[in-house]
Amino acid sequence: MKKIVLTLSTFVSLLGAATTVSPADPAPAYHLTTVSWVVATRNKLGVDDSYVTLIGRVTRKIGDKTYWFTDGTGDVRLDGEKFDLPIGPKLVIGGRIDQAYLGFGHLEVDVKTWRLTKNP
Repeated sequence: MKKIVLTLSTFVSLLGAATTVSPADPAPAYHLTTVSWVVATRNKLGVDDSYVTLIGRVTRKIGDKTYWFTDGTGDVRLDGEKFDLPIGPKLVIGGRIDQAYLGFGHLEVDVKTWRLTKNP
C-alpha cells in the first residue's frame, strides 16, 4: 500500500511539473500545402485563420506590402505587412489564411515567416 501511495504521489507531482513548464506562446502548427488547396478552401468554415506552409515564388509586388505568389498550382495574394519579400527566388512561406468576409474582399495568406529554400 505504501508503494502505491508513493508511486501515485510521484506521478501527480511529475504531471504537475510537466503542465507548468509549457511555453507561454506555443508555435502554431503549420500545414504544408499548395496554393490550389488554399484557393479551393475559399469561404469554407473552419479554414480561415489556419496556418499553412507554401513553397514557391513571389511573382510580383502590388503597392507597399501586397504580393502575388505561385507554386505552379495556382496564384494567391500574400500580405507581407512585416516583410519585404524578394521577387523571383524560391521561398518557403509560413502564414495564416485570411479569407474574404462573406465573399467580400480578397483571399490572402498573411505572411508570418519566410526563408529562401535550399534548392533554387
